[in-house]
Amino acid sequence: MTEITTLPPSKKCAYCHQLKPLAEFRRRTGKRAKGVSRRGACRECRKLREAEASLPPVRASVAPALPERQAGPAGPLKRDKGPVSISKAAAPEKAKPPMAQPRPASRPERAGDTRGSAGTAGHKGKARPRHAAETGRSLPQQRGPKPDPQDASALIPSAKGMILMRGHSDKGRRWHQEIDLELAVTLVKEHAAIVVNRRTIRRLYSNKDFRAYILTRDNYTCYFCGQYGDTIDHLLPRAKGGHTTPDNCVCACNLCNQTKADQLVEQFMSR
Repeated sequence: MTEITTLPPSKKCAYCHQLKPLAEFRRRTGKRAKGVSRRGACRECRKLREAEASLPPVRASVAPALPERQAGPAGPLKRDKGPVSISKAAAPEKAKPPMAQPRPASRPERAGDTRGSAGTAGHKGKARPRHAAETGRSLPQQRGPKPDPQDASALIPSAKGMILMRGHSDKGRRWHQEIDLELAVTLVKEHAAIVVNRRTIRRLYSNKDFRAYILTRDNYTCYFCGQYGDTIDHLLPRAKGGHTTPDNCVCACNLCNQTKADQLVEQFMSR
């Protein structure tokens, strides 16, 4: 009967690659490690690694002394050259930056162009002034003196024969409208507007301000009967071409204003 011999459990070292018993290896302590699990380094390899780790590190800059070569028949002893840096030997020479080239002129000089020359001392770096005949542009029209605010003859209508009139409402809001030249002249002559420029006039009073001005000017006295008045009447009725201007409006009482209606002053006073 043959006897079966069982060999002790062994493991191959991960460093020296030799089969050694499990007692030479440390146990694994992880949660998933089984009871037979061992680490990869044996005891001898582990001691060698610990000894190498305890040695002081060798500086890379300090190179060991090289042995001297024996002098040949041609001359004295020579020392071996140190190791050549691979990075320096293999690195190609850096390309030198190109020489700074002079900047080309931004604009070629033309015949007769005297920019930057001694003759243009008063216009250095600037284009010489040109006349309107050279450029082909017409000079802006020079404005004349500002017209008199009361001079209605200075008004010039637009191509449509209109004059711009502007003013403000009782609440201070600005407004503007176009009127014909005849009405604009009448308003200026009867002191209801003034001339702003040759194409614009400005109304002086709003409706509320105009009423207060007429009543205050006439001291609240009726123009026709002399009694107390608080209304405004037109001497030339609006139905016959009159306008609401200081020269055409007077203070009147309510009775005279209704009785006169659209009659002329001569017709109403002759009754």
